[in-house]
Amino acid sequence: MTASVLERFRELAVDEADPFYFDHPLDHVPGMLLFSGLLDLAVRADGTRARGRRPGRVVAGLDFTRFCELDRGTTLSCRPVPGANRAWTVSARQGVREVCAGSIAFADETPETPAARRRAGVPAPPRRAPADLVHRRRAENILVGEPVRRGRAVVEAAVLQPPAAEEPRPGFRSPVEIVEAGRQFATLLEHEEHGRPMDATLLWVALRLDIPYRVGRDVPLVLRWPVARVPGRRSRCAATLADASTGARLGTLGYEAYAVGPEQYERTRAR
Repeated sequence: MTASVLERFRELAVDEADPFYFDHPLDHVPGMLLFSGLLDLAVRADGTRARGRRPGRVVAGLDFTRFCELDRGTTLSCRPVPGANRAWTVSARQGVREVCAGSIAFADETPETPAARRRAGVPAPPRRAPADLVHRRRAENILVGEPVRRGRAVVEAAVLQPPAAEEPRPGFRSPVEIVEAGRQFATLLEHEEHGRPMDATLLWVALRLDIPYRVGRDVPLVLRWPVARVPGRRSRCAATLADASTGARLGTLGYEAYAVGPEQYERTRAR
């Protein structure tokens, strides 16, 4: 297929009544919805280019450059990276203004090793993290457990299952579910470890990830953060995704944000 055939465009569907993406009132399109829309567009394009081969891993880097406003349409685009087999340049635009841009790449599936299927000595799921620490309102949207410090070097939190739904869920966790769990983990670290006031807003500006495209729901997951404070104005969190029962490292998640108070947020939005 030629590159022109593989280029994809579509309008982002924004439903402000969605209980997941709009868990609480927002004055802009959330970054998680932009990531989800761009990922879905890239997956569809990749399915054509890879002749139906399902991705085994997803590697992505996105920068959120402007607020994505609710009162105008958002166009998503996806173009193949020249010379790369399963890599895509993606962006989200509102008119002539780019609000998010980056790349999404996929790798083929690899056979699971026997160690990845050991399930012994896994503790019972912990209590969900407090809603205010992860900037959520609905309990069913809290995807991480209460943080636990392992000595002085590591803080970790279990990745939790959403409560049972009326409709059966897929038997695997999607990248969106894992990235949202990581976002919640990074958010609670800002409050618990870095002392951010509870009324602070985190303006996410960058997302980096290298994770499995699908993880079975029978695999207990944990997020681990090596205790560190990176100097500079931005808040940065680099976490590891691991199999809680085997300790196997499964991937990485990185988030960057600016933390602002209510008055500073209002000034930012008034510009």
